[in-house]
Amino acid sequence: MHGYEVIEGEVWEDVVKLGREGALLGIVTHPAREDRERPIVMFLNAGVLHRVGPHRLHVALARRLAQRGLRSIRLDLGGLGDSPATATSGSFVEGAVADVRAAMTDLERQFQTKRFVIFGLCSGADNGLAAAAEDDRVVGLVLLDPPSYATRRATLRKAARRVRELGSAREVARWGMNLAVRQVRRRVAALRARLGPTPPAEAPAPGREAPPQESLRRTLQALVDRGVAVLAVYSGAYGDRYNHRDQIFELFPELRGRVDHEYYPAANHMFTEVAAQRALMALVVSWLTKRFA
Repeated sequence: MHGYEVIEGEVWEDVVKLGREGALLGIVTHPAREDRERPIVMFLNAGVLHRVGPHRLHVALARRLAQRGLRSIRLDLGGLGDSPATATSGSFVEGAVADVRAAMTDLERQFQTKRFVIFGLCSGADNGLAAAAEDDRVVGLVLLDPPSYATRRATLRKAARRVRELGSAREVARWGMNLAVRQVRRRVAALRARLGPTPPAEAPAPGREAPPQESLRRTLQALVDRGVAVLAVYSGAYGDRYNHRDQIFELFPELRGRVDHEYYPAANHMFTEVAAQRALMALVVSWLTKRFA
């Protein structure tokens, strides 16, 4: 179902309603020349943000990709942006996967393509990974700040950077003593918890939760074995969970040479700074063009 059209030079856009009863709203950005052999790029919500993305990142990328011949859709999943909540009895991720698959089915029917690339930041990356694992129509993933985990090397890098920042030997010694005291306190508290009565169960903290590292390893391995192209991009927001360009291969050495990656240590999680946005957009457009256009 179409809404209205917007003409911007050679790029034009229209509103579509997809999924069950047209509950999912999206904006399709069309290239000047249609090529149904190329996949459709699907931008997913970042957290609870509207489909435009942080700082209108999705809008800018969609229009640049159209100039390179790639059609895209900025999709609001159920309960986000302009899409009402869709009926599902499962988790948030399961509902997101169902919405993505329903949207792909309608887009496949409309544009006669069975190939999709998913772009996701934060929970959008998590939902993209989950959808790709369930549906082989996904042939590419652009993952911004996907789940990551601290490594021993990352912890040492963080400590070394802190030592350099402190400068004097006295400040380093004081910091080291305070760190040791905090570690002892944590161990004592953990021991008391094991020896004492079982505390009442607490509800899980709200927000994004990373899957177990081995679960993510299996998912990524299965995707690259299937031939899915993956670009993993990390900001400087992760601390020791990601503080080196090649940390992904400290976590998953078997993926070296099979997953493309980049690291922007000066960027925050939402790529707020203009320079970071420009660098990110140049990377994504170049990668998608090289891979699919």
